[in-house]
This record gives sequence, C-alpha cells and structure tokens, in this order.
Amino acid sequence: MKLESGQFISQIKTLNYNDLKIFLIPIFIFSIYLGVFNPGIATVDSINQLHQIASGHFTNWHPFFHTFIEMLCLKIYPSTLLIGILQILVFSTMWTVICKYNRDDNSKDNTTFLLQVIFTFIICMIPINALYSITLWKDVLFSYCLMFLCFLAMVMINKKGNVNYKFIILISLIMAFIAQLRGNGMYVIIITVVIYSVYLFFKRNVRMGSLLLILTVTFILLISSLNIAYDVVDNEKDAMMTKVVHMLADYYMNVDMEDADKNLIKDVLDENHINDHYILTGSDPILRIANTEHLENNKETYIGLALKYSLKDPIHCLEYLFGSSPMVWNIIRDHWIGRPYYLNGDHDRMHDDFNSYYNDHKYSPTTPYENLSYVNWQTPVFDTLNLLALGIEGCFLDTIFNNPAFYMYLSIILLILIQMVVKTKEIFLMYVPVLLNVGIIFFSTPLQDYRYLYANLLVCYLLIIVFIGLRKSFQEKLHN
Repeated sequence: MKLESGQFISQIKTLNYNDLKIFLIPIFIFSIYLGVFNPGIATVDSINQLHQIASGHFTNWHPFFHTFIEMLCLKIYPSTLLIGILQILVFSTMWTVICKYNRDDNSKDNTTFLLQVIFTFIICMIPINALYSITLWKDVLFSYCLMFLCFLAMVMINKKGNVNYKFIILISLIMAFIAQLRGNGMYVIIITVVIYSVYLFFKRNVRMGSLLLILTVTFILLISSLNIAYDVVDNEKDAMMTKVVHMLADYYMNVDMEDADKNLIKDVLDENHINDHYILTGSDPILRIANTEHLENNKETYIGLALKYSLKDPIHCLEYLFGSSPMVWNIIRDHWIGRPYYLNGDHDRMHDDFNSYYNDHKYSPTTPYENLSYVNWQTPVFDTLNLLALGIEGCFLDTIFNNPAFYMYLSIILLILIQMVVKTKEIFLMYVPVLLNVGIIFFSTPLQDYRYLYANLLVCYLLIIVFIGLRKSFQEKLHN
C-alpha cells in the first residue's frame, strides 16, 4: 500500500509490461473456461432475463440495469459468449489496477510483482472465480464493483481524503452501479455514500464530500431512468417481506402465539401446507404458498406481527436468524439449501433449466440464444473442469476455496495486520460496504447461494494483495 503516491488517476494511466502480464492471466484462464463451457453458464434467472431481452417485455424482477447491460452485449453480437467476455474484461481490468497500485515498479526488488503474479494465477485457477466470471448473474458484476469500491475507499484513506474530482466521479459511478445491479445494492450504497462523505467532511474536503453525494445520487437517478425509457414493469421481489413471511411461518410452528395472531398468519399462508414447504435455510418455498396480494396490502400488520414475537421470544428469534442464514457466519457448510455452483455431473444443467423455465411459464423461445445448452457437454475437458468444481463443492475444500464466512473472518484478520502497519484505524472504513452487504443478506437472503456473498472472497483477495505490498513493513514492525 502506498501511503505517499501521486494522483491515483494519473498513476493508472501509465501502464507497463508488468500490468499487461497481470491483465493477461485472468484473460487466458477464464477464456479457457468460457471456451469449454461455451456459451457460458446460465441459470433460470439468466434465462428469464434473456427472454425479456428477446421478447422486448421487461420487468424489474431482476434489476433492469443488468438486463440492459446484457441487452447491449447481445445487440453487438447475438451470443451469451459476449456477456462472459465483458465480465472477464471487467475483472481483469479492475484486478490489474489493484495490483499496480500496491507495488512499486521503480524498485529494483521484483519480489512484490512475482508474488502478485503467483497469487493472481492461484485465484484464477480456483474454480469459483473462473466459473463465476462466465456465469450470467447480476451478482458477478455487483461483486466485482463492490471489490473495486473497497479498493477506491482504501485509496481515499491512503490520501487522507485529499482526492480530486476525477476520483470522485469514478467512485460515484462505481457506487451507482452497485446500487442498480442488485436489489440490496441500494441499501448498501445509501449508507456507504453517507459514511464516506462524512469522512471527507472530517478531512476538511467538504467540496469533494458534497460532490460525492451529489454525483452518486445523480448517477443512480440517470440509471433508474432506463426503467422509464424501456417501460419496465414493476414486479420486483420484496426481499424483506419474503423474510417476514418465512419468519412468521417459523413462529407459527415453534412459538406460542395468540389465536388472533395465528388467524392473521392463516390469512397469508395455507396452514395445511406450511410444514410441507417450510425449509429453515430457504424462504422461497414458503413464498410460493403465500397469498402475496393480501401480504402486499397488509405489510405493516405482518411486519408488526414479526416484531411482536421477535421481542416476545428474543432467544428463538436469534436462533431463527442464525439458523436461516448459516452462509453468513458458518465456515462449515452443512445441509444448506443452495450451493456455490449451478452445474451437474450427469446431465446438461443449462438445457434443463431452459426447458423448465419455458415449460413452467408456457412461453415459446423467440431467438436462438435462448435455446441454451453446453456445446462441449460430455467432452473430456468439460467433464474434467465440471467434476473439479463439483468435487470441491462436496468436500472440505469447499470451505477453503468457496465459503464466504471463512473469507470474511480472514479479511478481518488481514485488516488488523494492515492496521498495525499503516497505523490508522480509518483503514477499516474500506470494509464497510462488505459488512453492509453481509448484514443485509443476513436479514433477507432467500437461499444460501454463495453468489450473494461472492464479494467476501474478492475483497479478501484484494486485502492479500495489499498485505503483499506491505509485507516488508510488517516484518520490520515484528522485528522491532
């Protein structure tokens, strides 16, 4: 980490061969995965977005900004391959900038660069990073941007808030992207932009603090205007109410409730099916048997009911919250509903998801790129990479390579070590967006899919790169 450095924007303009080498490592490895898993990896969520693009009828069930990005790619070249290429380029570019900032290319000691090359190669070889880079999920670009936001926050802290308008434009854009790429992103950014603006105010950079607020809000509104331009229908899933109805189902079965309150729950949920559909680590099955129209019209009543019994039995409330969101805090993966990969070893998962989506919705595909299946299904190289990922998922390596909670705890340890060198607790501010994302997922996640907390892994990689750059200073501190 460079505590004394030139202007950040100027620095990243001066690229060299070391930067090119770092840039090409993920390009090369991820492109191999894209070629093998041609035309990329798509789940039911992805197919839903592709059908919206093909039909021209848009909804915000998935944030439209991400659907819009995919639509632009498909207009340039009508294949989902281009979406994978975009994601690979985004990660490679951000990672190159992160590595460049955390080394001194003018130094005769080339050790930092060599360590960066080795670590970059390692993380690119870990299946979750390669596979996510070619998966058509909003969570992928969201996580890349969240990683880069934490990096930019670190730069701002290194400069003690002495940043210029170019930097503020960049960080505002990244925050606007995060706010619009995933439903919970708006909540993450609302709090983050206030915290970072206050930080700049305390550092007596009031102009940039005000500009950060103004530009972030402006960019968010500009992106939101796309919904109006494309007549996007509002049917966004209410994550909070999904969690509320799941919580009430749990309380209905496990907490001593008044008869009148039980009857209120029966108005929303079919009591004969609660036991059959209730899964502690997955709220979506309960939502499927809910009277969503009644729930929508009586939100305050049911939020109040959930709060009432949470306060009445706080111990059970905590047991429920931690039990329903183990991905957030538990480094040992148990029998969770949800997983890191959407792959199968015995059949073409993408083709099955395609068929199930269209059969369930009684739609007909309208363009060729909707009829997805793996080009290389059951070839030796496909089976090797596919089974490698599934093998990691099914053993203890899942914790080492995939588990978000493990990387969150490791990140906190790394931040403490970094703070010992830089001697400022302000460095912990860079981790604020990650903690906000973790907290929101803790209270709202419908399923224990690692993609929701993939940013935990990426930001931990960022902190390892920072620590590599500071290793000499840390060694000196230990010796003293």
